Amino acid sequence: MKTALSLSVGFLLAVYLLFSVHHTLAGEWGLGEQAEELDACDSVILHFDGKTWNYMYHGFGMWLNDIYGFDSNDIFAVGEQGVILHYDGQSWIKQKSPTKHRLNRIWGSSRKDIYVCGDFGTMLHFNGMEWEKYDTSIVDWCRGIWGFDEKHILVTGNLGKVFRYNGETWLERTIGTVDSMYDISGSSMKNVYAVGEYGTVVYYDGKNLKKLKPFTSKTLTSVWTLDQKNVYVAGADGFISHYDGSKWTRQMSGTSHWLRKIWGIDAQNIFVVGDHATILYYDGKTWKTHKSGTNYSFSGIWGNRRDNVYVVGVNPADLYDHLTQ
Repeated sequence: MKTALSLSVGFLLAVYLLFSVHHTLAGEWGLGEQAEELDACDSVILHFDGKTWNYMYHGFGMWLNDIYGFDSNDIFAVGEQGVILHYDGQSWIKQKSPTKHRLNRIWGSSRKDIYVCGDFGTMLHFNGMEWEKYDTSIVDWCRGIWGFDEKHILVTGNLGKVFRYNGETWLERTIGTVDSMYDISGSSMKNVYAVGEYGTVVYYDGKNLKKLKPFTSKTLTSVWTLDQKNVYVAGADGFISHYDGSKWTRQMSGTSHWLRKIWGIDAQNIFVVGDHATILYYDGKTWKTHKSGTNYSFSGIWGNRRDNVYVVGVNPADLYDHLTQ
């Protein structure tokens, strides 16, 4: 009897300790609480350390569209309702924004010279101390931004418009199309590509904007330009194509999901993100799928090393409203 009782008590104690240890570990790492909160939050930011993707921020009442940085302790994220976040290496802090309009893309030449474009012609500038809103005559939805320095900045918009900032004023350029232009990227001011609806690709040589012969009818949402012989575009239905200086060649992405943003470190380290938690990685030979551990849809990516890459995403429950507002 005593033996049976001792065994029963021992068994119960073992079970108690097992669940206590599990609960303690989950509490230490915030796993249980994090999973519950992530199911309900509106936006997430993930970090890639070269091996796995890990959560580093989740926000409520905000929808993040893009991310850009200069180092591991100096990163910015922007999104709906004018939200601007800054990461100092320890925490994400909300900064004072001069607008309530949706912010779509961000680019900067240095921490004291950062630009953001958004809906209704919204253009913001950060001088290292505060954000200011440009007083422009632009009323278009601005989708993409890229620059070479503080006097050479290009922004794409709807109805085929491209805007250039010369350090003093914003000048409008037309490209002979009414298709919306979603992204722009260059390796120099004489080698710039912009992409948009219905496979539209525009090339800028520093003087003229030229619409190239289409090689697809699919909407192109993003472009990354490494040099004159390495240009990558991504878009609808998992479409990816590479330009080698003479021709465009489609690459097999392994997905049919829409791809929203492509970003590269070099020719052997390129990432692209998109809907339904899509994260793809290119090693210079093939595209491979990364597991993000979430079902969120990603729209922005930035990194300065293969083991230091960041993405922003939104809750799929809000995705349709988020993309069509």
